[in-house]
Amino acid sequence: MTRFIVCILLTLMMATPVMAEGQPELLVATEGAYPPFNYIDEEGQPAGFDVDIARAICDIMNRDCRIVTAPWEQLLPRLADDEFDMVVASVAKTEERDRIVDFTIPYYRSRSNFVARTGRFPDASRKTFSGKIIVAQRGTVQAEYIRKNYPESELVTADSTKAAFKMLVDGKADVMLSDSLTIYDFLQTPEGRDFDYTGAALPADNVSSHSHIAVNEGDDKLRKEINRAIRLLKAEGLYDRINKRYFPFSIY
Repeated sequence: MTRFIVCILLTLMMATPVMAEGQPELLVATEGAYPPFNYIDEEGQPAGFDVDIARAICDIMNRDCRIVTAPWEQLLPRLADDEFDMVVASVAKTEERDRIVDFTIPYYRSRSNFVARTGRFPDASRKTFSGKIIVAQRGTVQAEYIRKNYPESELVTADSTKAAFKMLVDGKADVMLSDSLTIYDFLQTPEGRDFDYTGAALPADNVSSHSHIAVNEGDDKLRKEINRAIRLLKAEGLYDRINKRYFPFSIY
């Protein structure tokens, strides 16, 4: 009987994650204003796909993590200043960003799309949007894409994706460029029922097609641990379960 009890205890110990002793708490930052990836829930706590993925990664790494929110444009600069250990906020990797922080492998893939009132524009060409107001979130790869590729349009930026959608709904912008998955979430809302994707998605090789986790420059140990955790999440099926909470299709 004693031997049987010992075997049961050993089995339970192996099945239960044990936080690494002596390891400091990891401070994980996200935006908290980019639904369904990150937002503040009814209890005032960070929630969303990014948050669930961050918690799952911390569990696999056997690390205590605390998730905090910060404005989008502060996330990477404050990470570079060692205020955070990692940023999980649907961040696209660019040459400029890569100079101040390091990035993991992608943890989801998407495309950027334009969205406007249903049937208003036949396509998303430069000619069609000439003289029109295009809104995007400030400091994003989408805003930079408009600046470079639609010189004859007026670019306006908003503090958050939520604020950009409000400008679109209120008629303060003619069209918006955002991640296709945030648009998908918007189209499911009462405010989004009169809107639809406009034109084709941006090319798959555009930088906005991959989202990464950011870590401090030179922190190869943590970056490799997170890469391993992302692969395990996918291999063990937990990633797909998290995915299904937010989307009826795979975003990996």
